[in-house]
Amino acid sequence: MNGYKSNYHLERKFREFSDMRDLLRESAIKYSEKVAYITKIKGPKKEVNYIKTTYKSLLRQVEELGTALVDYGLKGEKIAILGENSFHWCLAWLAVPSGVGVVVPLDKGLPADELKSLIKRSNAKAVFADSKYFATLEAIRDSGETNLYMIFGLDKAPDGSCDIGEIMAKGAELLNGGDRSYVDAEIDREKMSYLLFTSGTTQASKGVMLSHKNLMSVNYGMNLEEYFVPDDVCMLFLPLHHIFGAQGMVTFLSQGITNVFCDGIKYISANFKEYGVSVMMVVPLLLEKVYKKIMKGVEKEGKLETLEKGKKICAASEKVGIYLRRKVFKQIIDQLGGRMRFFISGAAPLDPVVAKGLNDLGILTVSGYGLTETAPTIASETYRYVKAGSVGKQLTNLEVRIDEPNEDGIGELVVKGDGVMLGYYDDKEATDEVLEPDGWFHTGDLAYIDSEGYVFISGRKKNVIVLKNGKNVFPEEIEELVNRLPYVSESMLFPRRKSDDLTLWLKVVYDQEYLDEYNMRVEDLEKKFADDLEEINASMPSYKAVKRFFISDKPTIKTTTAKTKRVEEMLVIEEELKERNLI
Repeated sequence: MNGYKSNYHLERKFREFSDMRDLLRESAIKYSEKVAYITKIKGPKKEVNYIKTTYKSLLRQVEELGTALVDYGLKGEKIAILGENSFHWCLAWLAVPSGVGVVVPLDKGLPADELKSLIKRSNAKAVFADSKYFATLEAIRDSGETNLYMIFGLDKAPDGSCDIGEIMAKGAELLNGGDRSYVDAEIDREKMSYLLFTSGTTQASKGVMLSHKNLMSVNYGMNLEEYFVPDDVCMLFLPLHHIFGAQGMVTFLSQGITNVFCDGIKYISANFKEYGVSVMMVVPLLLEKVYKKIMKGVEKEGKLETLEKGKKICAASEKVGIYLRRKVFKQIIDQLGGRMRFFISGAAPLDPVVAKGLNDLGILTVSGYGLTETAPTIASETYRYVKAGSVGKQLTNLEVRIDEPNEDGIGELVVKGDGVMLGYYDDKEATDEVLEPDGWFHTGDLAYIDSEGYVFISGRKKNVIVLKNGKNVFPEEIEELVNRLPYVSESMLFPRRKSDDLTLWLKVVYDQEYLDEYNMRVEDLEKKFADDLEEINASMPSYKAVKRFFISDKPTIKTTTAKTKRVEEMLVIEEELKERNLI
């Protein structure tokens, strides 16, 4: 697939690290002078400088920060982080659990009252934060409702405190003076070192307790499967407070890869070229937009037929061992900076058409699956295991099973292994609901596993719509088909009661750019969608047919990983239906 060998035998190259410090120390030796992070600094006159941090320097800076935090009296405490992806954010995330205490990454998108709640629930005593959050955090500290008492700046110092650079300077002095309280600290790899709050789509967030053992087990499983090359450059685009983005970074650090930061979604293409980005972890929403933009450009230039001919030539050449895709489609790859070779998609299902389309162009595009509770990866496609519509095969160091499968083999996916969380923080009842005494974790996702071992996710167990005839409808399956339409940004399937049964409805959020480009009115789009929906309905069993729909310009309410919050969104939908006199 995509010009890679059928098997690189990665098991000969990697071992499982005992903890994060072990990983950082080995990387500092193996990749000493390689660049771990590139940080862009803009001066007062908008001049740009780049700070390059080597792997050797990264370890030293982690040790400086950790040593100072211990000296501040924070040993064994919980320390939160709140801010944009940055090198200093990463530094705090790496240092705290590697000899100080428990790190608590917070979602920067949360309102002040939710931040206060999480700081209180976690019992965080200190927080690293960007300056834009200082006022909010000071109000939380001064309220007296939490135990927060120290605020450190990631980009500059708050009033009466210091920034991360000043803390590290203090740590450097202590280290130079022989203080080894941090670098020699014992790390219990089986105790909680990471406390992450889930961005639940249907209920209040839970505090997931993860250990070094959890993270290092999944890191090892990923290193055995995903193939990276020495000159790869990864853009850390996904929010690092989420385990998907953070675990990706752990994998990149364990392989000596250079990490860079995005200036914002508007600047992605420019950043690709600026840094020579070759690897990126993404959510499907972004990847699908990238692919739609590529295909729109091809269509606009009248080169669809040329593209298809190119694919056929490439497929034929591969039968005799010649790989041409990246040469044939160089012009398209150049639009993505020229070096992009690997997209890893997760957090939600990726449209198989998009995945295949990008793979056909010579950009290895794989899907993975997991949850915060499993740190996160359970299954993933790889350079040697790709199957349209699947999320790949289970990690080799995990066990999975399908619980109570129906006649189609679909049941709840249950998993066991060292990546499974310790439990939910201060919530034994919720823990006992999903975690069996023998270690099997119930994901809440419905899935099936085919004869070749590929895992297919059907949808969330709690999202399944059960009709009067007992048939199950998985909203995600229908939404995926609808979202392929070029004028659809997203959609959400929902049921409404009619007599003693349920009718399937659909909210369709349109792409305004499409309307502008083709000079269409919403009324025109409604007629077009009605015709397209008829075709979609015809492609499915009759019980899955969508009977009603409405077109909307209001995006669904989402988590920070772009998953629709269905319960909250239904409240919005009910209001929209009333406004349109549809109920």
